[in-house]
Amino acid sequence: MQRLLPEKVVEWGALGFGLGRGAHYFLQVRAFQLLSSFWIPGGFPSRPGSIELRRKLIARVFEFIKEDSEHFANGTYPLSILTPENPISHALRIVRLMGDGVRVLRQKKQGRTQVFSEEAKEKASEKPRYYQRNFHFQDDGYLSDRSAELYEHQVEVLFVGTGDMMRRLVLRALVQRFGPDAVASGGKGLQILEVAAGTGRTSRMIRALFPKAKLVVSDLSEVYLKRARKSLAEAENVDFVQAAGEELPFKDGQFDAVVSVFLFHELPLEVRRSVLTEMARVTREDGLVAAVDSIQLHDDPLFGPVIEQFPRDFHEPFYRNYIETPLEGIFEASGLQDVRHSAGFLSKLVCARPGIRTQSKGA
Repeated sequence: MQRLLPEKVVEWGALGFGLGRGAHYFLQVRAFQLLSSFWIPGGFPSRPGSIELRRKLIARVFEFIKEDSEHFANGTYPLSILTPENPISHALRIVRLMGDGVRVLRQKKQGRTQVFSEEAKEKASEKPRYYQRNFHFQDDGYLSDRSAELYEHQVEVLFVGTGDMMRRLVLRALVQRFGPDAVASGGKGLQILEVAAGTGRTSRMIRALFPKAKLVVSDLSEVYLKRARKSLAEAENVDFVQAAGEELPFKDGQFDAVVSVFLFHELPLEVRRSVLTEMARVTREDGLVAAVDSIQLHDDPLFGPVIEQFPRDFHEPFYRNYIETPLEGIFEASGLQDVRHSAGFLSKLVCARPGIRTQSKGA
């Protein structure tokens, strides 16, 4: 379909879709601000900086949406990933999201960061210590069905409809590394691993880009992995593996590409290093290691006040260290070569290739 349409038609269509989506999620943010003010005055996260800063941020959002639409026009992104979801399901989830948001604000005001049901406590006890907390003040952390159901929607509200656009930076890295022939063949012969895939949102995009590739979807949360399995139920040649990123149960050089999205800012520094070492280990020497995550303080001074405010508004215990410790340096320290990075609004893409291995860990 995309190839049958003129590039400008695709570009303007994708641009309109992106702008409309951004406006839709902005209205949800405003609605939540108004509703929450009745129950918890002053509880909603603060607005970033001055009016002038907000104007610049809005301009950056528009630039990012326009850039995203150009990648649909030139064929980097498959047009099929813009399919909107069922509007009834979406509307019902908005109602649940509002109620969940008020509960989260209450827990924030109370400083509660380890609220787990008995079932979630049992699951949490088997996880690494850094994982046993309520990221974003959400009870049960990443270990409840409710959290898994709302997660993708919450990300879009937080980033005013640009969450998927930031995830798509991974697709750029894959296309750039493997080229148009791989896209034309549907990724036939490629083996790709996503680490900390969550509910499988990015995995679905990778599957749309490379429908014939072997895709392995991994995550530490069995609950989120169950959700990912459901969302990719019709996809072929996909495996699901519960695993921590710092202990990947795969062979050396098993994959052509290993990627992650929105993982590293939720890890302590030593675990970030371990995860990247493992990602490099299971990627073949001329393959691709790529990560999309939050921008950092050295990336763009404009966003400094925004990202410094983020851990104050949400429970992100490792975020301050993350924004002060360049991800590129951790890539290089992990033995990765040709490290490159690029920004996409509030996110960044860092990608590299493993060097020639002098020793092997195996699996």
